[in-house]
Amino acid sequence: MQQQILHLLCTAGTCQLHFSGHEHTLTPGCCMIAMACHVGRIQPSEDCQLYQFLLPAEQQASLMPRSSYGTCGWLHLFMHPIFQLEGETLALLEHDFLDVAFRSEHTPEAYRGEAVLQSVRMLYLDAMNAHAALYERVEATHRAADIMSRFIQMLEAGSYRQHRTVAYYAQELCVTPKHLHKISTGVSGRTPSHWIQQFTAMEIRHLLMHEKLTAKEIVDKMNFDNASHFSRYVLEHLGVNPSNMK
Repeated sequence: MQQQILHLLCTAGTCQLHFSGHEHTLTPGCCMIAMACHVGRIQPSEDCQLYQFLLPAEQQASLMPRSSYGTCGWLHLFMHPIFQLEGETLALLEHDFLDVAFRSEHTPEAYRGEAVLQSVRMLYLDAMNAHAALYERVEATHRAADIMSRFIQMLEAGSYRQHRTVAYYAQELCVTPKHLHKISTGVSGRTPSHWIQQFTAMEIRHLLMHEKLTAKEIVDKMNFDNASHFSRYVLEHLGVNPSNMK
């Protein structure tokens, strides 16, 4: 299944949703950009005004700014997917969301896809600029940013379902595990193992809580050796027994 990025902006009322094992409430001015497979039970209030759209993860990756902060900014968005906007910044993001909707509805079909992607590109630039004002800016070399970007793209594409060792990703990226560790901690402040476990844990949590799959089906889908291995992984990284999450 193709991974999707969910984009939400609340401008009135409230919106309840489940994300990464916790309940969250979006209030006016809240923006959220996150993997759609990790979000469940979106429940807007009757007076909620919510802008939303989905974008394939592979298209999102192509829209990132061609700079080191493009990668760093996306990683910060991943670590802090819900952020509060106000004033001119909020008005700008609302305009961006409206423009995406306008382009998707009113652009001639022959040019619609490209027009929508250009609108989304502007939304990302404005969102990461707003995000950078809230969180410490991180600098990285273009080489490090490129390797980290490709690493995250592999995870976004779902590689963690089959591969959960740093050695695998290092080999695919033509670097040593030690070098990938150095790049990941330098760019994001997190080890590559952290990112692999983060993607894996969020997917498992979503599957256990929101999908009607048997334990065996989840074990097969996530490529665990057996049910015992799966249970130990969930207990170690999510802190609960899988049977208690249904």
